[in-house]
Amino acid sequence: MTLGSRRGWLALGIMVGCCGSVPRAADKPAAEPPTVLNVRLTTSSELSPVSQRALINETESIWREARVELRWIADTGSTEKRAVEEGRPLRIVVTRRAVNAADHQRWPVGELLRFGDRSAIAMASITAALRIVDESPQSLLLDLPASRQYTLGVVLGRAIAHEIGHYLLDSNSHAPHGLMRASIDAREFADLRTGAFRLDRQSQAYLATRTRTN
Repeated sequence: MTLGSRRGWLALGIMVGCCGSVPRAADKPAAEPPTVLNVRLTTSSELSPVSQRALINETESIWREARVELRWIADTGSTEKRAVEEGRPLRIVVTRRAVNAADHQRWPVGELLRFGDRSAIAMASITAALRIVDESPQSLLLDLPASRQYTLGVVLGRAIAHEIGHYLLDSNSHAPHGLMRASIDAREFADLRTGAFRLDRQSQAYLATRTRTN
């Protein structure tokens, strides 16, 4: 083989390499964007900034894993203007008063109120959440006020995340495990290390189907 022929083979090899069907990053299917839910939070003046921040972070974290982005809407401007620009957000109200409990609920912290115009309010009780914090085994370790307030916010955030689940799934039913369980004991409710408040796969699949068809 002459030197010229070798160059021809080399050139052919380079061309085949360049024209191969190696997948590119651009060829990969783009991930579906997360579902966005507008929410408006109203809290009692008794809820500390530490608790409120922990509440928001915990609720966001739980739903981020389920590919739902919570967009917190400030309560400013006229009602008509907000309705046009933002749609109707889900109202979240954190109050001192107790919430109504179903028969199966041992620790009633949250409640979802639905109305005829398809609006809803997710309620959470500071009194009930404090009871969980104080009766959990970890309460002995919460000597610092800031630690207790942080844990209070986490408990409230988990309760609110549960009620958001009922709202998004448009169902009052519960799952055998995960975020949408019907009953959660105080130990787990106030456990900062647990990962048991994720949305179960069946609920995630159903939510994804509802999002695509709406």
